[in-house]
Amino acid sequence: MSKHIKTVFVVLVSLVALLVIAFLLKPDVIPFFAMQADSILHAGTWEDDPKNWYRAFNEEQPAQVKVIHSKYWRSNHFTYEFFYYFEVEATPAWRDAFLRKRGLALVSPSSARSFRTNTHSDDTPNWFAPQPVDIYDVWDKAGYFGSVWINKTNGHIFFYDEQV
Repeated sequence: MSKHIKTVFVVLVSLVALLVIAFLLKPDVIPFFAMQADSILHAGTWEDDPKNWYRAFNEEQPAQVKVIHSKYWRSNHFTYEFFYYFEVEATPAWRDAFLRKRGLALVSPSSARSFRTNTHSDDTPNWFAPQPVDIYDVWDKAGYFGSVWINKTNGHIFFYDEQV
């Protein structure tokens, strides 16, 4: 064996030994590594992917909703970090239930203007609520990172959420 191969072998054996010791002394290390592996496997960015609804809500897309555009991002960090943007057409019943479920309230036009300025980042897709804020009814609440923008003309619903 060359000196380099012996060194690599010793390092690998040492790492395995340290992992075994860590697992024996701290059994909760196993779930930590499992979470990290899961995060790495599910990390990425998907635009207009049919699976984005499931990624965002962990449920099948309701029949009352037609997704026009979507963007979903999830980090590879072991904590659950994500953001998503959607533009959808939906029935009024679904829209109203969606707003109620999140406890959202209509915000004033001046709040909506400042809110929009603060939320647009490099990650915001160009298709997300592209018209002047006066075209939308904006729904929000304290403690909710996302918001909902409903186009007053065509009824399209734009919404996003994040956890970072």
